[in-house]
Amino acid sequence: MDNDVRHIVIDLLPFYQEGLLSKETTEWLEKQMEENEEYRKLAQTIQNPLEKEEIPTTTEIERDKVFKKIHRKLSLYQIIFVALSFLLAIQTSLLNDSYEFILWYTLLGFLVYLFYSDMKMSFYFSFIPIFIWSIVEGISDYMEGHIDPQVSLFTYGFDIFQMAILVSIIHYVFALIGSVIGLLTRKLRAKENGS
Repeated sequence: MDNDVRHIVIDLLPFYQEGLLSKETTEWLEKQMEENEEYRKLAQTIQNPLEKEEIPTTTEIERDKVFKKIHRKLSLYQIIFVALSFLLAIQTSLLNDSYEFILWYTLLGFLVYLFYSDMKMSFYFSFIPIFIWSIVEGISDYMEGHIDPQVSLFTYGFDIFQMAILVSIIHYVFALIGSVIGLLTRKLRAKENGS
């Protein structure tokens, strides 16, 4: 009989928690719980159910692996394209007495923005290398003695710094123009996909 009562209590507990039992059945069930500690624990367990933990399916795990692999390949392609653009841009910089830098730095800014969606990256790829290159070239000219010996080291250093800033800004402006073109391209594509 005890086992039958236990099964009945277990069956009635969810209805009791929801308040769906008649007054008499509720009183009987509460009396059973008062007399039996196991029934009270069962009621508490039902009142505070365990949280379900989702276990990823095999297809989710496989999908994540595929996405990681695709992401790695895309990152590699990004690095290759940006590196090629960067090398072409450096080869055609003003420091090489070439005006092709206008096209290549615009392309560099465009590609960098398409890959990274960040204007700061265009700055990093265009301004900083040219700035460093200008400083190094100025120092090497000084070391080789291509500079008038009457010019003081401080004056020459300040001139190198100013020239490096100016040349770097010129290159960055074209990279920034390319980034803006990249931004507008992304917005147009998003607008086309959204409509």
